[in-house]
Amino acid sequence: MGSGDGRGPYHWASREPSRLFIASDANASALTGIAWKTGRKPARGGIENLICIAEPLDVLAAELACVADCITVILPWGSLLRAVAVPEIDALRQIAHLCLPHATVEIVFSYDEQRDARQGAPLGTTALEEKHVHATLPRLYEQAGLRMTSANRISQKELAQYQTTWAKRLAFGRPREVWRLLATRTAPRGSLPLLTSA
Repeated sequence: MGSGDGRGPYHWASREPSRLFIASDANASALTGIAWKTGRKPARGGIENLICIAEPLDVLAAELACVADCITVILPWGSLLRAVAVPEIDALRQIAHLCLPHATVEIVFSYDEQRDARQGAPLGTTALEEKHVHATLPRLYEQAGLRMTSANRISQKELAQYQTTWAKRLAFGRPREVWRLLATRTAPRGSLPLLTSA
């Protein structure tokens, strides 16, 4: 989710041809290049196990309920960053709604108030505080149907291993705090949390 230019999902799909990957981003223009590349002949970089979808989270949750055994949100921005870091319960429920029972959710996020707020993504320092990450986030994630199993800081060297454009860019930029959260889908199929209507 929040796949940006889709290079990360393309890399992972290329390495695991037996699995189906979906790269999603609300910005259609960001995914155009990778979407075009996947449709080429295999000799020219085409792959058959990656689908690119340019839709916002609420549309994905409505159309693709209970399809994912794994969701990754790597360095989200804007509304998706607020959804996972503040967090916003309705958006978390929509992420949970995409999951099969016991699916895993991996979230990697970072925020630098001085640098990122100037780029139009005001979030505040609370999102990176230990108490918020280790006490507030698990409680609110649980309410949304996601049980947090771990929350830890990762190094910029570890960040670079994610193979996305932004992960590599930030990994080799100025030092910043990066959190990695792991969660699992808790509710059984028959008792999914209700989505709030728009």
